[in-house]
Amino acid sequence: MDLPDRPGRTWQEIRHSVQWNNSIEFVQQDEVPPIPYDFDGHTDVLPGVRVHHRSFANPDDIAIWEPGNTNVYFVTKYRAVQQLLNSKDEIPDGVLAVLMLAGGAFVAKVLWDLLKTVLDSDTSSSTGSAGGATQQRPRPENRQYNVFISHAWDYNDDYERVVDFLDDFDELEWQDHSVPLTDPLDTVNDVHLRARLRDQIRTTSVVLVLAGMYSAHREWIQNEIELANEFEKPIIGIRPYGAKQTPNVVEEAAIEMVGWRQNSIVRSIVDHSL
Repeated sequence: MDLPDRPGRTWQEIRHSVQWNNSIEFVQQDEVPPIPYDFDGHTDVLPGVRVHHRSFANPDDIAIWEPGNTNVYFVTKYRAVQQLLNSKDEIPDGVLAVLMLAGGAFVAKVLWDLLKTVLDSDTSSSTGSAGGATQQRPRPENRQYNVFISHAWDYNDDYERVVDFLDDFDELEWQDHSVPLTDPLDTVNDVHLRARLRDQIRTTSVVLVLAGMYSAHREWIQNEIELANEFEKPIIGIRPYGAKQTPNVVEEAAIEMVGWRQNSIVRSIVDHSL
């Protein structure tokens, strides 16, 4: 299904983020086009909340939650609708009664907390790809993890998303050894830049490679992969969004490939850091 786009935030981008991260997206209504025309509106999930989704929705498709008297949407997988309906009897009657009378920020806060609970439960009960073992929240050691994120500045949104994942994982103490757009290296030419990157990677614990940008920036990513190999630094590849093919070069260089999930990225950093 094609979702409507406009310059800036798009439903397709939001959908990819929700599907890959199994997360809640907080969206200002004026940031996005109108809700897709084939999404039906329903009011039977929670008082004060309208939910938009396609009839006979796939559990991994998106649902758009619209708290009453606000200018925001919360976007989740449709399975969150199913899980909230299944657990509705566990919500105290007092909370439901207040939702029927209140509105605005209160409804948004209650909905956010309920969805977080649903998603945390879904994450903790999900099964891993190896042997069907239950995935647990990663447990970082009591140490600092030095992380180099290989990226290009025209992929800055992807870089910032990874940084947010790591910053938001409270138990992870980490330091960014990469080169953000806001703090570029002071270099005079490509040779000097490679030397500065060498210094950055030399002291890192692990190198993350955003595989989706490899085709457009293969020269510099290859440089960073070579530097990581020179210092025997483990490389973790982050797959591109959606069904885009992962470059073979990144797969061959990486000790592990992960998707766009906070737990997967943090776990791989914890497992492979020097």
